[in-house]
Amino acid sequence: AEEAVNESLPEWVTNLALPTLVIQAFLLVFAAEIGDRSFISAAALSAQGGPEGAVAVFLGAISAHGVATLLAVALGDLISTYVSEKTLTYIGGALFLLFAATSTANVVNSL
Repeated sequence: AEEAVNESLPEWVTNLALPTLVIQAFLLVFAAEIGDRSFISAAALSAQGGPEGAVAVFLGAISAHGVATLLAVALGDLISTYVSEKTLTYIGGALFLLFAATSTANVVNSL
């Protein structure tokens, strides 16, 4: 999987001084976070507080996201010692299908 990701990155990205893993992590988190509820709520909070509020929201959001990412990385490292990547892929796929099925059932029941 890592080779496929490396091959899919544009040449200008692979020529940067940063390790490829750092770039991949940044792009993944940036794409996942842009436009989600926390992004919109941070924008709303900073709009209410003026420049001082914007700085406070920025520092709080960055700190919270940093701690959450640190916990995710530590947990991922711990899990990887006991469970293979292939097994995690199957578990993730099964959970995705379960969430999709329950969401579909909720939509159908609300009609």
